[in-house]
Amino acid sequence: MKREETKFYLGTILVLMSYYLIFNLVVRLEFMDQLSDFGFYGIQILLIIIEGIAATVVLVKSQRWKEYGRFQFRWSYLGIFFLSFILMFLWVNITTRIFPNTQNGSAIKETVANLTGISYFVTRILYGSLIAPIVEELVFRGLLMTALSKFKKYYIDVIISSTLFSLIHVLQYGWVLTDFIVYAGAGLLLCMLFRYTRSIYWSMALHILWNTFLIIVSLLVFGY
Repeated sequence: MKREETKFYLGTILVLMSYYLIFNLVVRLEFMDQLSDFGFYGIQILLIIIEGIAATVVLVKSQRWKEYGRFQFRWSYLGIFFLSFILMFLWVNITTRIFPNTQNGSAIKETVANLTGISYFVTRILYGSLIAPIVEELVFRGLLMTALSKFKKYYIDVIISSTLFSLIHVLQYGWVLTDFIVYAGAGLLLCMLFRYTRSIYWSMALHILWNTFLIIVSLLVFGY
């Protein structure tokens, strides 16, 4: 294995591990509980942004950004993009009717219901609809799937990416199988779009659109 590839795989592992630690260790530190809402979520968002920067640096340094970090428009890509959104809509609606509310979804509702002013805007709007989707796509699609590209013939890249994407949304609240299924299905759609278009921008756009759609629906229905 070449030295550059070793650095890339090591960087990928470190980014994934640190991403997990942010949600499962850092946010549970004692001093975090003593912060204001703005301070608590501000630190968390800052760490997530650093994760996104780190993932981008690893991709650029490994030369993989040249292939997956470029945008190319094709009508077939646009068609698959909207088809993916429709499938995401159907998947979430079906699983919502069958399964209980996800712990992550319930935690978000509880959190944003108590936020106001700048804390609400930064956490709910800026982070929820823009920062989180961008960073998650950089880490779980851009970084992880390219690291597993040698195994894409057997869809190992898709399986592992959607699995870890789901786990990061589930484990911070405790294991629930139905929660895992919901997020794994959503991750699978994002993975397939990334794989088909070979561009991080299409999966980013879908993730941003979906999160923004959920926020708008929440505002119209619940008022927050």
